[in-house]
Amino acid sequence: MNTRPLFISTFCCIDHPLDYALETLASRTSHVEILADGLHDILSDNSPCSGYPFSYSVHAPCSEVNIAALNEHMRSASIRVLGEVLAASARIGAGHLVVHPGFSPYEQVRDRSYASLLRSLDDLVHLQEEHGVRVCIENMGAWECCHFRTPEFLPELAARGLGCTLDCGHARLNGNLDEFLEAGGFCHVHLHDNGGTVDDHIACGAGTIDFQILLSKLPRHATMVVETRELAEADQSIRYLSSLTNGEP
Repeated sequence: MNTRPLFISTFCCIDHPLDYALETLASRTSHVEILADGLHDILSDNSPCSGYPFSYSVHAPCSEVNIAALNEHMRSASIRVLGEVLAASARIGAGHLVVHPGFSPYEQVRDRSYASLLRSLDDLVHLQEEHGVRVCIENMGAWECCHFRTPEFLPELAARGLGCTLDCGHARLNGNLDEFLEAGGFCHVHLHDNGGTVDDHIACGAGTIDFQILLSKLPRHATMVVETRELAEADQSIRYLSSLTNGEP
């Protein structure tokens, strides 16, 4: 029987205010990952979080943050924002902060962007220690501009003591989910499905990922987050994943 809890991301309620999202998820799980963007920006207001006995993880904002920015002012501003999000995450008792690795808008300067990313990782090490929240860098999908699409990047995280979020849907799009599972080294997992070509974030079991194999290969300590676009698909995923493990949602 699977004894690990299944978190649900507020991504499935991102069109509604945070208090509505938390109230909606309260009857479904005791573990929530807050996508701290848009209406769920915990820097603007995290007071709804104290009204529920959830355990939390937080997904850092990604719409306006790029830790691989070429412009140092933009990169530094992104790190400052993440420092503020880490502080807010600590206040609500979150155990993990998921961070996107950033992107390079032009292939011709990708090496310089990658160097910016490495500087940002060094900065995040200090922020992780300061706030006591584990920073977990997430692998990206099949977008050419993005960094960290293959397991070859994992040693950069391990060498710094940073965590890794394995997004199984993103790895499926890049055709390297098996390689990620073989490499291991991740402490946090995003669970959703797709048909292998588009980052659909559909219900687990509705696409092409073999979740029976995936679940058997996940580290026992890794926290698992259902990250679907729709609430009904989150419900469907919980039922499906629980049936595979003979556990309870």
